[in-house]
Amino acid sequence: MAGSQIEQWQEPERQVDGAVEEAATAAAITLAPAPAPLPRPRWQRRLAIAAGIGALGGLGALLWWFFGRTPPHPHVLDLSPSQSEYATAEAELPRLSWQVSHPRQIETMLLRGYAPDGTLIYGPETYDLSQGLPVSLLPYCNQTRRLLTCREVPLDLREPGQYRFELTLLPDIALNLPPVVAESSLVTVADLPQPSVVELAPDQVIYSEAGTQVGAGTADMAPAVTEAGIGVSWIVTNPETLQDLLLVVKRPDGATLGGRRFSLRDPENPGQVALPDALQPFCQLQDRLICQGVPTGMLEVGQYQFELTPVPVNLGDRELPAAKQSEVVTIEPRPVRIASFTINGREAQPKYLVPVEPGQPIPGFQVAWRVEGGSTAKVELLPSPGTVGLQGALSMPLSPAGTTTVTLRVTDGQTPPLVRAVTFETFNPRPNQPVIINQGGGGASSGSAGAPSPQPAAPTQPRDPLGDSMRDRDPSADQPLSDLQTRPPEDLDLAF
Repeated sequence: MAGSQIEQWQEPERQVDGAVEEAATAAAITLAPAPAPLPRPRWQRRLAIAAGIGALGGLGALLWWFFGRTPPHPHVLDLSPSQSEYATAEAELPRLSWQVSHPRQIETMLLRGYAPDGTLIYGPETYDLSQGLPVSLLPYCNQTRRLLTCREVPLDLREPGQYRFELTLLPDIALNLPPVVAESSLVTVADLPQPSVVELAPDQVIYSEAGTQVGAGTADMAPAVTEAGIGVSWIVTNPETLQDLLLVVKRPDGATLGGRRFSLRDPENPGQVALPDALQPFCQLQDRLICQGVPTGMLEVGQYQFELTPVPVNLGDRELPAAKQSEVVTIEPRPVRIASFTINGREAQPKYLVPVEPGQPIPGFQVAWRVEGGSTAKVELLPSPGTVGLQGALSMPLSPAGTTTVTLRVTDGQTPPLVRAVTFETFNPRPNQPVIINQGGGGASSGSAGAPSPQPAAPTQPRDPLGDSMRDRDPSADQPLSDLQTRPPEDLDLAF
């Protein structure tokens, strides 16, 4: 049993595959030691030596490039204005272009502007390049490793004149290089075309006072001024450069009465000219500013002269352009007229005779008046109370001196005054009244004591002191003269 198991564990005889045997034989051949290499040709050895020497030289050159060579100097390759002449309008600011080599070697650029006499006018404008392009140059410049190119950089320069620009490059301080300076050609900044008032005229040179009625009897009078006042018209050239218009009103002697400023800039776009609301109904803005009938509000009686001054944009310290003056304008006062002048309710006569008996009170009278006139009309009642209103009434006494003159004087302040005078003269209606002497012996009122007293004379008819002038009196007034003293003043017929 055991023997059979041993037999079972005996390995069977191996069968050798021919293909495997050949592969093993080949592997044994390969693992065998190789024969010694043949020596290389001489030219190959020389080529290898030359390549080593070249590699060492390139490494040395590279080290020199980084550590031993002198850095390139920056230069201004171009500095020129876009135009040789500019006008100081909003859209025509001077513009400058430049090109600089090796911008990485530059720490700061300085830009200056000089007048022909060397006076510094612009700048210095400083551009820091240590951290790359500054923000102010980004819209205009392009920088590479070798070149910095800036085109059409605007310069805030509006003062008229001639300028030469200077660009200074300050290299990095570690390079120990001197500054580089370049100058541009001459640039002319022309002044703006100055606005000028070529015409300033009033609509009329003579007006009548406001409210004056011009009719058939006053056809030669000037038209009355309206509530808008005197109207003026003007023409201004080059309105596109106008900032303001100053309208000043003066007296002929030069005294200033007032003025008004009209702004001609659009509030939303100050670079554009625009009419203000006050001028829009009266003006047209084209290549010239033409205004007609601009109201000034001057309507009082007097003489006026207008002055218009244009104020240009960007005036600065320059003087204002010359002002234009108008003719003298006159507003004449409304004509004055004495509409009525009465004594005791009747039209006043030049002279009155008033009978006044001795010892009796002196009667008075009432004077009334009404005057038509304007703002300058002045009414005086002389000798008193003096200045009065355009209409009124006063009760006035007669002077005991015997003669009283009342004068109504009206003037408009310019033309000769209108005068109406009335004279009152008192008289004794009984000039031959006899003297009565006391017969009781108590002393005579006249003559010597003891002398016979004269008999009362028969009354005689008094002489009419007014003569034939009294014939025109109202018959209803034929009453005893003594009754005139007691009658009210309004019943007296004082006409002569």
